[in-house]
Amino acid sequence: MFVGACIVVALLAGTTSLTYIRDEPLTFAVLSAGLLLGEMLPVKIPRRGNDEQITLSTPFAMALLLAGGLAPALIAQSVASVVQDLGAGKPWWRVRFNLGQYALSMSAALLTMRLFSVAPHIGSAHPFTSADLPGMIIGACAFFLVNTGVVGVAVSLYQEVPVTRYFRNDAGFVAITGAVMLLLAPIVLAATAYSVVLIPLCLAPITAIYHATWQSARSAHEARHDSLTGLPNRTAFHDAVVQAIRNERRQSCVMLIDLDRFKDVNDTLGHRYGDLLLQQVVERFRSELGHDDVLARLGGDEFAVLCTGTNRAQALLVAQRLADSLREPFELEQMVVGTQASIGVALFPADSAGIEMLLQKADVAMYRAKEKRTGVALYDERHDLHSPAKLALTVELRAALDRDEIVVWYQPVLDLRTEKVLAVEALVRWEHPQLGLLMPTSFVNMSEHTNLIKPLTQKVIELSLAQVAEWRGLGFDIAVAVNISAQVLVDDDFTERVLLALEHAQVPPSRLKLEVTESTLMAEPVVARAVLQKLDRSGVEISIDDFGTGYSSLAYLADLPVSEVKIDQSFVGRMAEGSSETIIVSSTIDLAHHLGLRAIAEGVEDVSLLPHLETLGCDAAQGYAICRPLEGEEATRWLESRTGSGVQRILHRVA
Repeated sequence: MFVGACIVVALLAGTTSLTYIRDEPLTFAVLSAGLLLGEMLPVKIPRRGNDEQITLSTPFAMALLLAGGLAPALIAQSVASVVQDLGAGKPWWRVRFNLGQYALSMSAALLTMRLFSVAPHIGSAHPFTSADLPGMIIGACAFFLVNTGVVGVAVSLYQEVPVTRYFRNDAGFVAITGAVMLLLAPIVLAATAYSVVLIPLCLAPITAIYHATWQSARSAHEARHDSLTGLPNRTAFHDAVVQAIRNERRQSCVMLIDLDRFKDVNDTLGHRYGDLLLQQVVERFRSELGHDDVLARLGGDEFAVLCTGTNRAQALLVAQRLADSLREPFELEQMVVGTQASIGVALFPADSAGIEMLLQKADVAMYRAKEKRTGVALYDERHDLHSPAKLALTVELRAALDRDEIVVWYQPVLDLRTEKVLAVEALVRWEHPQLGLLMPTSFVNMSEHTNLIKPLTQKVIELSLAQVAEWRGLGFDIAVAVNISAQVLVDDDFTERVLLALEHAQVPPSRLKLEVTESTLMAEPVVARAVLQKLDRSGVEISIDDFGTGYSSLAYLADLPVSEVKIDQSFVGRMAEGSSETIIVSSTIDLAHHLGLRAIAEGVEDVSLLPHLETLGCDAAQGYAICRPLEGEEATRWLESRTGSGVQRILHRVA
């Protein structure tokens, strides 16, 4: 750029002159001062970061070009540009680039005006005539086009974005501002011909333009950026994703991030500490992202990230780095707090080629990460309740409830002291005519969001009680446990429907257990307590499932009519001698016994854990080490084959 500009200036050297500086030193000095002042007060162009800015020096530069020719204008502009660049700490390559940029722009303007016979009228009382105006305006346009074009191409190449996309952003803003500034040049030139004293008066409209331009740039920035963190907001992020997916040759990924327990910080310490935490979170996120990645704050404690040129493995790696960056605690003045993140990742074009669907799928993945506490989750259609396949499955589930496609499988619960089967847990399955046997993960969550969970649960209760009645006729007096969601538990007529099902199956209420999780109990604690107390008075047993994974109050649990707790498999499965999980399981067993409850270990997949659990005082166990879930007829055969000494050998094999 700089070398090319030097060649152009050299070619024009024969037509340049320094006569104007000699003949009009005061005017030259005043115009040069205005030019320098304009360079020292740049206005950054919104949405283009720090790579481009508008300077207010162009009216004075064009006035010098019109009045004195290329040499005086170029000398004044070069001095002003170098002073501003060095003062701003710009590298030397930027200084040279800017010198070349201005030299080319002025040369283009001069050559254009010469085509229209517009020449400097040095020392004349009339620096230009009305006939010169068309040529002057076209010359100003040439100055603007070359200046803007050179800078735009250079910055777009530096930022690795398409040139057309770069010029689309703020094209109107730049064009209007540049045109107004350039068209002030004839006014400045006219003032110089009348009296040099009038030149400072031209600063008034230029100052007004400066403030209007600055305010416009500030308003544009605020409209697209978060005031607390300075990050792009939802609108700006949406536009960034749109631009990214238009280039279909590059893979991209979108991440939606939600901070866990951020509300606790706000509620406990106040919003000021919450704001400090958000600012530090942003600093950590930025340290893990690349120069081309876009980090945005969508609102509250929600963030979004756009990574272009990223495949599935790379996206997961970046997401995990972001999650890991929050593991260390944050120091907020004199307070130390912690937070974690749930991050959902959706890929373009693998998951979606549309902006709205891409963001929606990242949101689905984020809630999956939060639900499973995995920190990071990729989008999976199986977990998307709003996918076309799931919507179609919802319609089919309604019909399946009437077509006897819903079946129940059973997993035994073994008493560790008597080595007898106390109960079985009912596990729902769907025998889909086209898709085969579907597990609960394929349709239970979906049913909870469509209110089908109520008839589905009622169906499971009725089928389970019918199986218990059949087993009682065969001499197996065992209970059945059915999982109950919060939506079902607080239903007005739930208790009546349960009692009617027991009466219809002619099964004693004590042979039915209802398993509820801690989160189910805490959803509507007052209503839940009333329902459970009514069921307990009827003889139905209540079991707390996945015990230890919720956040319920022990005082609240002790006040409920509960007969047993089931220790979550996440603790049981990782038991080892002296491990923290063993301590948790042992403490939970002791707590249950002190509350007068039975303790049942879930998810026992290693048979060697059975004597260990018995030693800890655990009452019963359930898992693959004892028996996998079986459909009704298979469960009946299993019970028949393991009566007497058969089941008693399970513990003695590993004793």
